Amino acid sequence: MIVEPNFHALQLIAEIALGIVGFSAILIGLSRTSDGFSAPDNFRIQLLTYSAFGAMFGAILPFVIFGNQNNESAWAISCWIIGIYSVLGLLVFPRRMLLLRKQGHEEIFPIKLYCFQTGILSTNSIVSGLMITGHLTQLTNIYLVCLVLFLIQSTVAFIRTMFVRVN
Repeated sequence: MIVEPNFHALQLIAEIALGIVGFSAILIGLSRTSDGFSAPDNFRIQLLTYSAFGAMFGAILPFVIFGNQNNESAWAISCWIIGIYSVLGLLVFPRRMLLLRKQGHEEIFPIKLYCFQTGILSTNSIVSGLMITGHLTQLTNIYLVCLVLFLIQSTVAFIRTMFVRVN
């Protein structure tokens, strides 16, 4: 039997993600100069926004999908959307981070950070694929883990944007 998601946990994740997006908007507004953002700051803000919106929309999605459909179809749709979203991030962000490292920003993007952030995107992609194919059955818990990983990634990007500055 496939169960419904934990809507209380999803609501909490959506609220946290919305808070991160809100604080990010304030950060962006206060730190924006007439010259715009540097390439590393622009990257970090985009990663932060991507991850926070992934968590937020991933948490809101089940509220929309799990009403009129059977749970199996609703889970398939949710897992496919998170999987596709994760793969798109995996195609964009690791390559851009490596490019920024090559442009002389190794101190801002250490290899440990690259592995951490790429690892989150890879984990979400793999786990989503395993949920889609039916290899993982605790969908409620695993889906929440994927969303929490997005929150962790956006939080790390937020903290690094606040405290690690480009020279």
